[in-house]
Amino acid sequence: MRVLLIHPPDNKNCIAPGRFEPLAHEILAATIPDHEVRILDLRFDAITALERQLDSFHPEIAGVTVNNTIHVRQAIGILEKIRSNHPDIKLITGGHHPTMVPLDFHLSCVDYIFLGWAEESFPEFIRCMEQKCSIDHIEGLEILANAEVVGRRENPWKLQPSGIPFPRRDLVSRYRNRYRSDMGFRTALVNTTRGCGNRCTFCSVWRAANGHFLVRRPEDIFNEIASLPDDINRVFFADDNTFIRTDNAARLCRMIMNAGIRKKYSGYCRSDTIVHHPELMREWKNIGLDNLCVGMEATDNSLLQKFNKKNEISNNEDAAKILNDTGITFRPHFLIDPSFDLADFRRTGDYIRKLRLNSPIFPILTPIPGSVYHEEVKDRIFLDYDYFDYAHAVIPTNLSPRVFYKAWRRLFQRSYPLLRNLMLFLRKHYAQLMGNKKLEMESCNYSLLNLLILKVLSVFLTLKLKKHVRLLEAGLIQL
Repeated sequence: MRVLLIHPPDNKNCIAPGRFEPLAHEILAATIPDHEVRILDLRFDAITALERQLDSFHPEIAGVTVNNTIHVRQAIGILEKIRSNHPDIKLITGGHHPTMVPLDFHLSCVDYIFLGWAEESFPEFIRCMEQKCSIDHIEGLEILANAEVVGRRENPWKLQPSGIPFPRRDLVSRYRNRYRSDMGFRTALVNTTRGCGNRCTFCSVWRAANGHFLVRRPEDIFNEIASLPDDINRVFFADDNTFIRTDNAARLCRMIMNAGIRKKYSGYCRSDTIVHHPELMREWKNIGLDNLCVGMEATDNSLLQKFNKKNEISNNEDAAKILNDTGITFRPHFLIDPSFDLADFRRTGDYIRKLRLNSPIFPILTPIPGSVYHEEVKDRIFLDYDYFDYAHAVIPTNLSPRVFYKAWRRLFQRSYPLLRNLMLFLRKHYAQLMGNKKLEMESCNYSLLNLLILKVLSVFLTLKLKKHVRLLEAGLIQL
């Protein structure tokens, strides 16, 4: 069969749209190796490319994966466009958001919704479509007719780690130079786990997986890394906590080291993992780990308890020291609660300076559908999905919008002082020249180019937010 898998276009309201490869599409394509599959990435191709693909490829099935809530409207627009011009094509959707809120896709332009992981349900669906047999038995599938549910079987979550195939990266080779990290590095995504073992209230990953957590074998991860195209020299581990199984992480590290694979690595890591296993961080540093996203989330234990983070502020502080001493750059995440007052913003900024954190991230606490937090505040949401990008407060703020966003912008500006970071950069090189290891570890681990990029990004963010506030105050942004 001919199958067209589509990544929706960017949402123009998104402050910082992602540019990573469409890993979900590549994995789905790999589950049906005997069929003709194309991947269309409308973040880079114009909408006219969709019509060209439909006219030249003549797909029998077209699907749009919607992992991010902010892409819901764009995905629906694509499905409606296909349905209106090509009514004979079977239209499917799936991913994180349709799994959590299938009701949003109970539309006449959708025929089937895949619920949860689809490595087993999708190839079975394609087999049945090809053989024109019943699909009523397929688990993890919702069947629609004229926007009404006519069949549904829950996902049994039987997928095993060995059932996750290597992604079909050959299908997106024409986009490869466009897939980059937020720092501009050409980057491949690799999963080491699926789901999440934690139960944070602001996150819906564990709920979208119905609490299931898969851990891939280090041998499989190694083989996937070894098979990456030669022109990709950076791997981002696209997990919520890459190093949560420290024994597996250590085995993978040794395999990469023994094979002599030279790449750079980055990913997410909890601060308590870093504190309890500093030697693991040093081992990974030696084979190329040069950047981590660390979910510190808050500046006091009461907020961590509110988020059910199961962590302590002391671990955040100790982790910062360990990573600085090890020479691993890291981007700590601190959640900005819409209930913040000016004292909370000042407290966060003071904490950043106290720990000498060079590149913090300040996502606004967002009620992603499926999360515990969403259940708590859903009646207060006043902005639609177009603004669920962690850079807009979608529930009313304690401060006025102008004061809240100004305080948020100032927090970014104060946390990325170019002169201070330049002095830290120069101090690092002076320490290296003088052989002063202690002074070197207390300095900045970022390159001068990276510091400039981070500063430019913070200025760009500020300008986009000013525009947002003007629209909000003018009443042009509303539910």
